[in-house]
Amino acid sequence: MPSVAADDPKFGLILALTINGLAVSEYPEMVRVSNLAEGYGFESIWLCDHFLTTSPEDYVHDAGITSAGGVPQGTRGVPSASMPLLEGWTALAALARDTTRIRLGTSVLCNSYRHPAVLAKMAATLDVISEGRLDLGLGAGWFKREFEAYGIPFPPAGERVAALGEALDVMKTIWTEPNPVYAGRFYTLDGAICDPPPVQKPHPPLWVGGEGDRVQRIAAHSAQGINIRWWPPERVGQRREYLDDACAEVGRDPATLRLSVTTLLAPTESAEQEARVRQEFASIPETGLMVGSPQECIARINAYREAGIDTFLFTIPDVASSDYIHTAAEEILSEFKA
Repeated sequence: MPSVAADDPKFGLILALTINGLAVSEYPEMVRVSNLAEGYGFESIWLCDHFLTTSPEDYVHDAGITSAGGVPQGTRGVPSASMPLLEGWTALAALARDTTRIRLGTSVLCNSYRHPAVLAKMAATLDVISEGRLDLGLGAGWFKREFEAYGIPFPPAGERVAALGEALDVMKTIWTEPNPVYAGRFYTLDGAICDPPPVQKPHPPLWVGGEGDRVQRIAAHSAQGINIRWWPPERVGQRREYLDDACAEVGRDPATLRLSVTTLLAPTESAEQEARVRQEFASIPETGLMVGSPQECIARINAYREAGIDTFLFTIPDVASSDYIHTAAEEILSEFKA
């Protein structure tokens, strides 16, 4: 049975997702919210790796997520207007200079958008600039419409996942070996020296984003943690045996594989406001909505901790203009920081 995380939970704030209403579009506002989060005690801020935003309904459809409520009729097939969305890696590099202590994460980079050797060099540079504050999340990629819009090849899922596994090995090779050499199915290296190397040793923490069996086995083999979107605590707990077996296969202590969960957070005592949030984001699975009183949110967080989650990546509706982040800090984070 999974046990309660020994350490205090770590809270991260996602500043940009591809879903309309869950992204800070203007950089000055991104800086303001980042520093607000830093002052409130969030350990990290995270940006997605997308170039387009979409409606919640289209997101659920394109990401292959099943919603209990289903996709509302009349929304599919009609292109939704994309909202302004800053390129995540560039914005994260700027935030490295406009923040001081908070960690900087990618949730998650699409492996197909950058060669992993180049990405390893980029990540090392950002780790140096930020003085060792980078958490690098990587995924296989899923947003087919975005691939097509930007003219990027969209291989079958099996190939994308296999390439992700190689990419993690490529980056670790570049970060840790003096004369990096690698020969795989998708990537090759011949002396791809990384100088200066990352500040963090042996390298920045690697997170893999995904819910599938193969992706999570890759994470057990090559990453420090797994990020799961929208799962309830019960499902996370049921997954522990599978992850323990995946770790055993590669001779790894299961306790060293960290687990994070992405959920929407909107703490409110107003039943009307709660209903409005649930309606606006109805296409996100109900299990991914942490909406209700602060006490209810705290109970939900503790249920996740019982299931083995140690890090929470919260996406907050209209975070730059709503009161949710203030309520979260004053009535939820404070309970765990105490």
